[in-house]
Amino acid sequence: MGDWLAVTVRFTLYASLGLGFGLTAFRWHALPSGAREGWDRRTSGMRFGLAILAIMASGLGLAILTSRMFAIPLAQVDSGALRAVLELPGLGLSVMLRVAALAVAVFALAIAPRAAGTILAAQAVALATMAWAGHAAASEGWPGWLHLGSTILHLLGAGLWLGAIAAFLLLAMSASRHREGARDQLAEALGRFHVTGALVVATLFASGLLNIALVTGFPPGRSAFLSPWGQLMALKLAAFTGMLGLAAIHRFRLAPALSRAETAHGPIARSLGLELALALFILGLVAALGLLSPNGE
Repeated sequence: MGDWLAVTVRFTLYASLGLGFGLTAFRWHALPSGAREGWDRRTSGMRFGLAILAIMASGLGLAILTSRMFAIPLAQVDSGALRAVLELPGLGLSVMLRVAALAVAVFALAIAPRAAGTILAAQAVALATMAWAGHAAASEGWPGWLHLGSTILHLLGAGLWLGAIAAFLLLAMSASRHREGARDQLAEALGRFHVTGALVVATLFASGLLNIALVTGFPPGRSAFLSPWGQLMALKLAAFTGMLGLAAIHRFRLAPALSRAETAHGPIARSLGLELALALFILGLVAALGLLSPNGE
C-alpha cells in the first residue's frame, strides 16, 4: 500500500504542477493578446485549486518519504523526522522551494490574477523542483547537473503540452455550448500552437533520450530492458508515440478542417480527450518509474 500511496501522491504532483504551469503559459503561445485577460479570469479558479492541491500533495509526499527513509509507519512520522529530511542537501531545499513558489502563485492568483508573469515564474519553479524527486537527484558531479538540467527541461516541456491539451478541451467545451466566437478561438489557438508544439516535442524527445542514457548508461545494459523499470519505460514510449500520432492528426487534418468550417468541434474534442488520457497515463508511469531501479534492484 505504501508504494501505491507514494505513486498516487507523485502522480498528483506531476499532474497538478504540470497543468497549472501549462494553463498559465497557454495565454502567451496560443492566444492573441486581446483574449489573454479573459483566459486568465476564466482559469484562475482552476489554477488556484491546482496550486493548493500541489501544496497538500507536497506535504503528504514529504511524510511518505520520511516514513520510507526511517522505515517507520506513516502514522509515526513526527516533526523531528520531517526536519531531518528537510535538512538533506538538494531534496529538502527542493521541497521547501516548491511550497514557497506555490504559495507565491496562490497569493498572486488570489490577490493579483493579472500578474501572469509572476504566476508563471512561480509555477515553473515549483514544477522544476520535481527534478529532485527522481533518478536525476541520485547522479553526482557534472553528469548529475546535466541530468537535473535535462530533467527540468523535460518537466517544463511536458507541462506545456499537458496544459495545452487541457486548454484546448476547455475551448472545445465552450464551442459545444455554442459560446460566441468559441469555435474560431479554438481553431486559431490550434493553429498558433503548431510551432510551440514542435519545439515541445523536440525538447521532450532529446531530453528523454538523454535521461535514459544517464540512468541506464550507454549503451543500456540488457537488464534495464528486462526489469520492471524497463517494461514501464516501454509503455511510456508507446503512449508517447500515440500522443504524437494524435497531435499529427490535429495538425494536418482536424485543425485545418475546423478552421475552414468543414467539420464540427466534436471529433477534435474526442481526439483531445484521448490525448489527455494518454498524457495522464504517462504521468502515472513516470510516478512509478521514479521509485524503481533500472537494474531491477
